[in-house]
Amino acid sequence: MSSSLSTPTTILLTGGTSGIGLQLVRKLAAQGHNLIVIARRASTLSDSAGRIIPYDCDLVDEAALAKTLEAIIAEHPDITMVVNNAALQYACVLTAPDFDAARMRAEVAVNLLAPATIVQKLLPMLLAQERRCAIVNISSGLAFYPKTQTALYCATKAAIHSFSQSLRYQLEDSAINVIEVILPLVDTPMTEGRGRGKLPAGRAADAIIAGIERGRSEIYVGKAKLIPALLRIAPSVLRRSLKGSLRI
Repeated sequence: MSSSLSTPTTILLTGGTSGIGLQLVRKLAAQGHNLIVIARRASTLSDSAGRIIPYDCDLVDEAALAKTLEAIIAEHPDITMVVNNAALQYACVLTAPDFDAARMRAEVAVNLLAPATIVQKLLPMLLAQERRCAIVNISSGLAFYPKTQTALYCATKAAIHSFSQSLRYQLEDSAINVIEVILPLVDTPMTEGRGRGKLPAGRAADAIIAGIERGRSEIYVGKAKLIPALLRIAPSVLRRSLKGSLRI
């Protein structure tokens, strides 16, 4: 099976202005791919090679996302890969007196509804391509082992895990590889001040690209590689750790 990155292609990626997303944009553009980037400040990206096409859009805004996708589909019919990378993470203790319901809705919109919407809108284009395509959903070890303080984030990543599996079943007779990336704690602006031993964002991006190039459907990165074994042998180890942790 050939990789969807085996030759230069056009890739749609969300959240490409910082962290892992920015590293993926830089590395994939350097390989000769064209990057269509959806982010709130996508137009701030520097691009001396002309390989980055920015679309400013807040993924929380359903109407704005629909309009943006309509434009992208009309202007870039050669897209062969979608990378759902953008994510929000807030402290979410539902009993807290200062609980912010707007933040809760934003997390669900960006982390789950936007990826599902993007996939649904672009699927006809991907299915019509004459080469190998891919849908890449960036997930987390927290999909398997949720932590106390970020309940909604963990729940959305568990939903992305399940969504990726179901979508893979739906597309198993097509030329689209549905890829889930399971990340450990990565050093990004979102995780600033949280935990220790973070994986550098550049190394996470390298692992993601390598997994896509190898045609994998599940890419466990860094310490997340331990998860399949822990789920089989000692499922309670990480559960106890993360339940009692306020910073991981």
